[in-house]
Amino acid sequence: MHDASKCLISWILATFMATAGRSASSRAAEPAPKATPDPILGYLLDDDEQARSQALGALRERGLSPCRALGDYSGHPNSRVRANAVKAMDASGCSDFGAYGPYLVDGSAGVVAALIEAAERHEMMDAVPFLIGTLTDRRRIVGERGTWSLGEGAHRALMVITCQSFHFDPAASRDDQRNAMTRWRQWYLAKKDVPRDEWGKEGIDRARDYAGRDHGPYRVEGLRLLALIGPRALPALRELLARRPEDLATEVVCQPDEPPRVTDVVPCALVVRNASSRPLVIAPPADGLVVRVSPTNIPPVEREPGHAEPKANVRPRPGAAKDLPPAPPEITTDMLRGFADQLSVLAPGEVRRFEFNAGPVLTAGRYRVDASLDDLAFSILGEVKSADGALGKRVEKAPPRAVARATIEAETVVRFEQ
Repeated sequence: MHDASKCLISWILATFMATAGRSASSRAAEPAPKATPDPILGYLLDDDEQARSQALGALRERGLSPCRALGDYSGHPNSRVRANAVKAMDASGCSDFGAYGPYLVDGSAGVVAALIEAAERHEMMDAVPFLIGTLTDRRRIVGERGTWSLGEGAHRALMVITCQSFHFDPAASRDDQRNAMTRWRQWYLAKKDVPRDEWGKEGIDRARDYAGRDHGPYRVEGLRLLALIGPRALPALRELLARRPEDLATEVVCQPDEPPRVTDVVPCALVVRNASSRPLVIAPPADGLVVRVSPTNIPPVEREPGHAEPKANVRPRPGAAKDLPPAPPEITTDMLRGFADQLSVLAPGEVRRFEFNAGPVLTAGRYRVDASLDDLAFSILGEVKSADGALGKRVEKAPPRAVARATIEAETVVRFEQ
């Protein structure tokens, strides 16, 4: 081969290699294509309810089913994302417990809490085995219902869904807990194919039996079960809650160490006593007392419609009320579940004290100290029988502003010195 030909070939090869090298360098310098961001993930990183609504809206815009698409986040490393995905499924109406399957092995407390709440809200019969297995989980959650353990949440959800209760006590021994869980499993295996209406009928009978027993914890368990069963159990619940206005005696007691001055804070208490010969149920709210301190020459503050106004500083018959407050137009499931969380039973003669402070005041003089406490138990009653046997009918449909809970209330007078 001629030298000229060799030179030409060498030049061609050198040129090709240089061009290839420049192309490779150019490709290496080009930025890699960016991954498309997941807008749903951004929403699920936010604990806000509105963000979950936006996530659901974005899924629907894409034509995706939330019950299926949100299951894909079960493998995400962030437990907040997984918990919010379950909450979004719950909010979208996913009522088939099988749709939550990818999350059932998740050990995160937030995910387990979201599963419990979804199962209770949608009354998922297939969730019963999962809930039974969660009864002994003592990890605590801070949520809309306050602070509760996962076991307590599972217990409540089981009572709502199955309309049953088998004396499970989170504070009991391991053996007692195992026995209660075994009874629940046996019941479920025997009744899982029975219509849920039958569960409700059986549960009402069971709750009546518990509530009629002398053992205090069983009585409370029966009352809670009736409330958690819901409106269908309302007749049985009202029968057990029935009381006369004079059965509950109330007074305000203020006991300063010495005559108080205007700058003093006086310790007081609303004292509630069961004046009847049988157990009584009260259900005060968690937010406590409403206290009013006003000079005696100023008329009492007018209460919202439905709240009885005290007629004197010391009632001749504590707890009695001349006019019965109107009942809400409808006893809702949410109201009954709130009652289940708040109720307590007073034995005959038992006293419950609700502590508060009165003062300081602006000027010396006599001051009316009035304390009132909403009582959801009284509101659930459809009618109340007085001492003479007369029935006080409640208004079935009241204007929205007249929907108020009956109150446990009393007042006294305290003299403040200069």
